[in-house]
Amino acid sequence: PTEAMPGGDRCRGYYDVMGQWDPPFNCNLGIYQYCCGTCGYRFCCQFKPGRLDQSGCSNYDNPNWVNTGQPPARVDETPEDPTRDKTNMIVYIICGVVAIMVLVGIFTKLGLEKSQSPQAE
Repeated sequence: PTEAMPGGDRCRGYYDVMGQWDPPFNCNLGIYQYCCGTCGYRFCCQFKPGRLDQSGCSNYDNPNWVNTGQPPARVDETPEDPTRDKTNMIVYIICGVVAIMVLVGIFTKLGLEKSQSPQAE
């Protein structure tokens, strides 16, 4: 699969240095016909001497260091306690107080305007 095809090389899929799977791709875009780079970072290039011998690479299987297993459970981990975070409750209280003050102000203004207007007999 790494032989030069008439349309260009095919870079095999591999695990990069971060343990992420990079899928295979074809090098058939213009002059970039060869699979080059390193075993951990591959790209298409135009010069045959820079071609990567992919048969010498060993990162086609999942690397062992990626399989770290499940981390140990934290000792202090407890279920979510609603009394620990009261930020939302404080915001609701402040907004409620402001809304009540606005309503009191509006009704006070309306009451004063009504009491000061001339009354018809």
